[in-house]
Amino acid sequence: MKKVLIASTALVAASLVGSPAFAAEKIKLELGGFSKWWVVGKWNDDKYQNAQATSATVNPASYNNVDVIGDNEIWFTGSTKLDNGLSVGIEVHLEAGGHTDQSSDTIDKSFVFVEGGFGKVMLGSAANGAVQLHVMAPDAAANFGSEGLLTGGFAIAQPAALNGIRTTTELDTDDNSEKLTYVSPVFYGLTLGASYVPNIGTEDSRAVQRNDSEVLGVGALYDNTFGEVGVKVSAGYITYDINPADNTSNGTDQSDEWSVGTQVTYGGFTVGGAYRKLQTDFKTTATNPGATATSSIDGRVWDAGIQYANGPYAVSFIYFNSQSAGTRTVAGDDEMEVYQVSGKYALGPGVDVLGTIGHAEFTDETTTVSNNNKGWAVMTGLSLTF
Repeated sequence: MKKVLIASTALVAASLVGSPAFAAEKIKLELGGFSKWWVVGKWNDDKYQNAQATSATVNPASYNNVDVIGDNEIWFTGSTKLDNGLSVGIEVHLEAGGHTDQSSDTIDKSFVFVEGGFGKVMLGSAANGAVQLHVMAPDAAANFGSEGLLTGGFAIAQPAALNGIRTTTELDTDDNSEKLTYVSPVFYGLTLGASYVPNIGTEDSRAVQRNDSEVLGVGALYDNTFGEVGVKVSAGYITYDINPADNTSNGTDQSDEWSVGTQVTYGGFTVGGAYRKLQTDFKTTATNPGATATSSIDGRVWDAGIQYANGPYAVSFIYFNSQSAGTRTVAGDDEMEVYQVSGKYALGPGVDVLGTIGHAEFTDETTTVSNNNKGWAVMTGLSLTF
């Protein structure tokens, strides 16, 4: 009997070692996301449209004056808290229709994270630390920045010649390339962030990458309240050295970008803005790094706006301006200028009616008609968050 008990005890001990008991639960995914659809009235410049019609690639002469444009994502998120107190999780953003390119970027973001008293570490295609902490002008309809219908060039056509124009004050040069990102805990209102991108071309690619396209970035956000006044101040910086893998693409050498932003709130009013500076030292080819590129995206971007919110209502006005050096041999800059009024009314939890009226103008450094466009847009839409 004693031998049986000893053998049984040994068997149980071996079983416990082989299959340890955990208090933590296995990760279960939950659904979230948003669905936003707009009905857009838009009027591009007649001279620009007629000039486009003379090209073999554009026919007929005019663009639609009415459009339906959407932006939709489904988020799969889940996390679990380990026995040691750390939280481990995953987040995946699936593009679900609208003005996204489904053929090349079905998954917008995908990353895992570990979070604890030290902060949060993200591994995968998340936004960089400077972008996550960035503050810019407020917009009541969230119709602003690179995803805004006017600032993003989805309502009024952006001429191809202005390809160096930046559509946001965020430092989004690396976009959603795979990276390692750290965001600190909040300490007396201050949050810090940092990212390392091994190669800027790694999003949606498992190919063996060159070691010449690294991006390093840092960001900071101060967010605090003093009585009835709320204050947010952000700053970000990225540096990169991108060399092409062929003899035709442009690369960069020791390029830098930085941004600052702020928002102040009081009594339902929010006033804010941001500034971004690009200093990119472009080179022509990998085989001839001393050759100067024929074009440059050196420039600056800034935005400013004011918003008032009261109960279910919100209304805002924003001005946005972006300039780029463009062709080096031509004097002047390429420029995009946008001003818009937006509004929102909440019908219920996660259900908002939106509206925006605005004007966008794209000005090339040359007077070529086909490179210059402007127009008005009037839009209304429905936004659902879940």
